[in-house]
Amino acid sequence: MSPARYFATPPAWDSADLERGRRAAISAFIMERAAEGGAGYRTALAANIAAVRQLFALTNDLHSLGSGAALVENPRLIEVARYLGGPPVSADDFDTLAEEKIAKRRRLSGDLAKRAAEVVEAWIDRDRFPWLFEVPPRDPTGVEREVAIRWTAGLMTVQQVQTKRRSDSAKRQQEVVRQLLVNLGFIGVPARDINGLRDLGPGEFCEGESVVAGSKCDIPIGLRDGRLLLTECKVSNSATNSVKRLNREVGEKASRWRGVFGEQAVTAAVLAGVYKLKNLQDAQGAGIVLFWEHDLGPMAQFLRSAT
Repeated sequence: MSPARYFATPPAWDSADLERGRRAAISAFIMERAAEGGAGYRTALAANIAAVRQLFALTNDLHSLGSGAALVENPRLIEVARYLGGPPVSADDFDTLAEEKIAKRRRLSGDLAKRAAEVVEAWIDRDRFPWLFEVPPRDPTGVEREVAIRWTAGLMTVQQVQTKRRSDSAKRQQEVVRQLLVNLGFIGVPARDINGLRDLGPGEFCEGESVVAGSKCDIPIGLRDGRLLLTECKVSNSATNSVKRLNREVGEKASRWRGVFGEQAVTAAVLAGVYKLKNLQDAQGAGIVLFWEHDLGPMAQFLRSAT
């Protein structure tokens, strides 16, 4: 009888280790935000102010918005128009309200543009645009126009900067992990559906997000011992958000993957940002292996040992 196969065990951290890692991640998060400064925000705000001014100019200070003519002329102004609402309407909600995929179109017929304009008018912010709701409607004062333009542009900019920040952080985090894998001799292969252990060879990793047993995985890795290391990259901007990012999102996937692959799949989370100690403990207790973006040495050690 052949001897039983023993696999390398991924690291498990005690509370003191987790606390040290957590505090180091928060320090890195603070330094990143301080270095970021306000230059990007100011640049985006200036561009958005110009876009809102264009919408005002094409619609006679929004009086003729309902005709849809401005959106036919420049469909990209739907992005501006979504922020006229109180509260603003997301692209997905906008399409639902319009009962048509409109928000991201580059061309609009007159009928679709009018439907889009009607959705906006139904939600338009009375406090921001008081001149539209007086009887009869009137022209805005110079101060009202300027406040409304900057208010709208500010709402747009906050959302855009937050979205870009999340996207940039995720891309950076995934690139750091991919570079580690390359440095360790792993071979990048195209993204693919993975439903069995043989769908990703030992020593390979998917260069793009792939679907593993029905759930998206940021970086699936074929360990050299034949197992899968299913790696999720997570950035949390608050302790409250860490429950969603780690325990719910990764936890649900880990449970599904465990049900499909059993012990042949290890779920890992590479973390950056702000996390509660309890959430880290709970995630590890649920079988999720934790690594920190600011210190990938333990991940490298495990990858070397899993042969």
